[in-house]
Amino acid sequence: MKKVLIAGITALTLVFLGACGNTADNDKDKTTKTEQTAKQEFKTKTVNNIDMKIGEIKTTESTKKDKNMVSIAMSFLNNDNAPVGVGAGDFKIKSGDKTYEVFPQGNNFGDEFKPNEKLEGKAYFELPTSVKKGTLVYAPMGKEQASWSITIPEAK
Repeated sequence: MKKVLIAGITALTLVFLGACGNTADNDKDKTTKTEQTAKQEFKTKTVNNIDMKIGEIKTTESTKKDKNMVSIAMSFLNNDNAPVGVGAGDFKIKSGDKTYEVFPQGNNFGDEFKPNEKLEGKAYFELPTSVKKGTLVYAPMGKEQASWSITIPEAK
């Protein structure tokens, strides 16, 4: 009877220790995932009475070798007293001595919106995998009016 009791206590102890060990590993994995998916915070900028906010940046692998597809969520609020238009084509990414235009086949945003209305959408860029940081530039008609420093996350 003592042997059965000792075997039972030993088994429960091993199960308990195993569960504690897994919890520590899970916490470590959660920390790593949280660090990888930490969102970048960007200041809202106002240009021509339009509040511009940059949201989440996501990266996926492109079908082309050594390229990534980067989507940048954006939102705009029209504080003007007339309708205004904003489109993804007004944005570029500068990295090093290169400038990257919006990916034309992407489901890019662009529309005219009325005073006090909000416009939301994504701009898509196809970037070399070597691009890790850059500057997102708002440059309608080729004239730079606002910029944000961005970090390109790893593809998921």
